Amino acid sequence: MKDNKLKSFFLVAMIVLMGVVYPIKSQPTDSIQYYLEMAGRNNPKIKSEFLRYQSSLERIPQAGAYPDPTLDIGFFLKPMDIIDGKQVADFTLMQMFPWFGTQKAARTEAAQMAKVAYEEFRLSVNNLFLDVATQWYELSSLQQQLKNSEDNRRSLLQLESLATRKYSSPASNSGSMSSSSGGMSDVLRVQLEVAELDNTIESIKSEIVAKKSAFNALLNQPSLHHISVPDTIIKTPYVFNVAAVMEQIGRQNPRLLMINEEKLAYEARAEADKKKSYPTVGIGVQYSLINKRSDMLLPVSDMNGMDMFMPMVSISLPLFRGKYKAQQKESELAILSNTERFVDMLNSLEAEVYQIKHELEDAARKIDLYNKQSQLAQTTYRLLIQDFVSGKSDLTNLIQVQRQLLDYTFKEADAVAKYNTVVASIKSLISYNTPEQFNQK
Repeated sequence: MKDNKLKSFFLVAMIVLMGVVYPIKSQPTDSIQYYLEMAGRNNPKIKSEFLRYQSSLERIPQAGAYPDPTLDIGFFLKPMDIIDGKQVADFTLMQMFPWFGTQKAARTEAAQMAKVAYEEFRLSVNNLFLDVATQWYELSSLQQQLKNSEDNRRSLLQLESLATRKYSSPASNSGSMSSSSGGMSDVLRVQLEVAELDNTIESIKSEIVAKKSAFNALLNQPSLHHISVPDTIIKTPYVFNVAAVMEQIGRQNPRLLMINEEKLAYEARAEADKKKSYPTVGIGVQYSLINKRSDMLLPVSDMNGMDMFMPMVSISLPLFRGKYKAQQKESELAILSNTERFVDMLNSLEAEVYQIKHELEDAARKIDLYNKQSQLAQTTYRLLIQDFVSGKSDLTNLIQVQRQLLDYTFKEADAVAKYNTVVASIKSLISYNTPEQFNQK
C-alpha cells in the first residue's frame, strides 16, 4: 500500500512538473515564460526522462515480490509396490520465504533508486530551462542589435540627406570646385557606411534565423516555426546572496540529492545483503498418488489405495559466507564512495557559485559602462551634427562617433544577455523546476 501511495504521489508531482496539468494562464507570446512552459510540455528529452522515471517505479513491486513457488511432479513408469498399495506419482509444491525484513529492504532500495531517477528527471528539466533561457536571451540580444542597426541606418540616411542639402546649397555652389567635390565625397562616404550597415543587418537577420531554428528544436517544433521575440532586451532584476544560494542548493539541487538518494539505496542494499546471509525457509506439501493393490497373497489393510499427504519444511544453509561478506563489503564501500562524492560535488557547486558571482558582477559593470558610453556618444553625436551644419566639423568625426555609438549599443545588448543568462544559471543550480519559479524576479 505504501509503495502504491509513493508511486501515485511521484506520478502526480512529475506530471505537474512537466506542465501537463499547468494552470492555463495567458502568457504573452513574446515572453520567456511562455516558451518555458511550451518546452516543458513538448521537449522529447524531458518526456523520455519522465518515462524512464516511470519505468524505475515498476521495479518497486518486483523487488518486494516472493520467489515463485516450485511444483515437482514425478511419475513411476512402473508403479512401485508398497505395503498399502502401488505408488503411481508424487507431486511436491514448495514455497520459499526469505528472512524477515529482506523484502522490505529490497523495496526500500528500489524506491530510493526510483528517487534517483526522479532527481535525474529534475536535472534534465533544469538543463532544459537553462538552454531555453540562454537561447532566448541570445535571440533577444540579436533582435536588439537588429533594431539598433536599423535605427543607425535611418540616422545615416538623414546624414546623407543633410550632406546633400549642405553641399547643394547656393552658398556651396558659389564656392570652389574642390569644395564641391569634397561635398560629393562626403555623400559617397555616407553611402559606403550605409552599404556596410546593410551587410551587418543581413548578417544579423541570418543569425536570427539560425538561432530560431535551434530554439524551435528545444520546443520540438518545425525549424521555421514563428518565434516572437521582443525588440528590446531588459536586464533581469536579481539580488545575489552567496549564503542564501548555497543554502537553497543544499536543499534542492538535484545533483546533490541524486548522490544522497544513491547513498540511501546502498544502505538499503547493505541491509538486504545482510538478510540474505540468513537461512531461507521453505514450506510445502507432498502428495503421493497410490492405487489399490490387487495382489491378495499379502494381507491388506484399510489404507489400501489411500493417497498420502506429507507437509514439508525446507531450510537453506548459507554455510559458504565468502560471497555474503563480499556483498556487504561492496555496499559499505559504495556508501563511503557516495559520501566522498557528495562532499566533492558540494565543493564544486560552491566554486561554481563564486564563479557565477564574478560573471554576474562583471556583466553588471559592463552594462553600466556601455550604457554610460552610449549616452556620451549620443550627446557627442548631437553636438557634432550642429558643428557639421555650421561648418565647424567634417563628416569624418560624425561617422566615427556613430560607429562607436552602434558598437556600444551592441556590447550593451550582449552584456544584458550575458547577465540574464548568468541569473538563469543561478536558478538552474538552485533548481527551480517550474516556469513560474524559474522566471521569478
